[in-house]
Amino acid sequence: MVYRGFAKSVIGSREMNQDSVLVNNDRGLFAVADGVGGGVGGDVASKMAVDTINQMVQSPADLKPAVVAAQEKIYNEAMAQHGAPVMGTTLTAVQLLGDSVHICHVGDSRCYLLRDRRLELATEDHEFFDESVQATVLGSYLGIPANEHPLQILEDVVKMQPGDRLILCSDGLYRQIDEQRIVELAHSLRDRPTDLLDALCEEASLREYSDNVSVVYVEIEAEV
Repeated sequence: MVYRGFAKSVIGSREMNQDSVLVNNDRGLFAVADGVGGGVGGDVASKMAVDTINQMVQSPADLKPAVVAAQEKIYNEAMAQHGAPVMGTTLTAVQLLGDSVHICHVGDSRCYLLRDRRLELATEDHEFFDESVQATVLGSYLGIPANEHPLQILEDVVKMQPGDRLILCSDGLYRQIDEQRIVELAHSLRDRPTDLLDALCEEASLREYSDNVSVVYVEIEAEV
């Protein structure tokens, strides 16, 4: 199959954009990372995550080792620069090979499979309800002190079909636009990927108190 990816990231109503994206069409390698809010250096952490994926991953077998390496790099950088593990990021990375997409994921960014006007979630959010703050918080992310909170890494392989689409995104998309609206826009702009990214990011960023919004959109087609 033939894969072609596109990406866009916007700041929303935040003071800075802490998201990073990766599109490597030559290797069928795509990723979204979202710097953990409230910490310092979220933008640095997210860029370190996608850079590590891009540098290390040649085949799907490299995905998990690259995620583990990114965890170590971000943790060590935080300790060296700040003396505490205050830098963090989510990471959702995929590599397409043949008729399969290989997924490696930490945190609450997401990978969706869009097929026949159905949006299927291919990842799960690493979150839990924290009684002490009465809110849902991240249960795993890159940069987390692993001796206190073991790093959770989701791995999966999903079979693809010609005509499928992948949408990787930070939570700034799906928390600000519901899934049905994403499907509607993806259907109406199916053959105009850059227009679709513009529409998704614009609509999400116009919401009150909008977060950074990052989207990677991947087309999957049969080889001619």
